[in-house]
Amino acid sequence: MQEERLYPFYNKYSIVCAIAYTIPVYFFFKHERFSELWLLYLGNCCFGVLLLVAGIFVNKKLHSEASLRSLIIPGIKVIGGGILLICILVGILGLVFKNNIVQQAPAAYDGLVFGLATNAIIVNFLLGMFTVLIGAVTIKTNQRNEKGEEIT
Repeated sequence: MQEERLYPFYNKYSIVCAIAYTIPVYFFFKHERFSELWLLYLGNCCFGVLLLVAGIFVNKKLHSEASLRSLIIPGIKVIGGGILLICILVGILGLVFKNNIVQQAPAAYDGLVFGLATNAIIVNFLLGMFTVLIGAVTIKTNQRNEKGEEIT
């Protein structure tokens, strides 16, 4: 029941994470030579930081009594929704900046498409999973060992 109430919450953070990634990608597309790759990694960092913030808010919504599972599962849902929205937004940006991309073709076109897809999907997924796992372990307030005793 509690997870049903948090469903719109996942969507909200997926949208925020996707927009945070897409803003540096916009400036990457605006630069006509497509050589500013650090902007893509800046977008990955923004995505990861906002995933950590989403984990903090999920913990607060669950009144700091969340288990590791209840912190990791929402993070995975935010990652999935965020990557889906990122692919849509990067596709739209690709259509908007089509003239810049075509001017660079064929030299940079194949590498650009593969690099953007790899960065948007694989790098964001791996960074997101790392952020969610590390965040869930550090955010959890009442940690217990295997015997059920609280770790102080």
